[in-house]
This record gives sequence, C-alpha cells and structure tokens, in this order.
Amino acid sequence: MIFLSDHMKETPDIKTDYLIGRLFMENGTVGIQLSDGEEIYLGERDHIEVRNGNEYQPVTTREALTVKTVEGGALYAGLYARVRLGR
Repeated sequence: MIFLSDHMKETPDIKTDYLIGRLFMENGTVGIQLSDGEEIYLGERDHIEVRNGNEYQPVTTREALTVKTVEGGALYAGLYARVRLGR
C-alpha cells in the first residue's frame, strides 16, 4: 500500500530530475528499478542516495554491493533510492 506521505516525499525528487525507484543488486552490478518496472544499471559515476527515514544517505555502487545485513543479504537491496546519472 502506498501512502500519501510517500508520494509527498517523492514529488520533490521527481521535480528535480532524479530517477526514483528501488535499488537492486544482480550478478555484481547495481541498478534501480523504476515504478514502471524498467531497470537501469548504475555505474561509479552515478550519484545514488537511499532514503533513511526523512533523510538521504549517499551510497556508492561499491557500498551497495559489499555492505551486508547480519543475515548476509545486500543491505541496500529494495530500498527507495534516487539517482542522478553521471554519464
């Protein structure tokens, strides 16, 4: 279920030309899955930020691939993120 408060948090990101979606890690690569299902693979030059409560935390592709949960899963997988492509 998507709440109005989530949409309110996303609107400024959309208006400032960020790509928004959920981070995923696959075969040693990092990507963002957009709301329409499109997957965009990211590189070191792309600026990635994940939302942590009401704040954004910058994350590198290396961190996204290497930082793990206690259980061993990718910590940032599935989190809401905004990305500016640096290509």
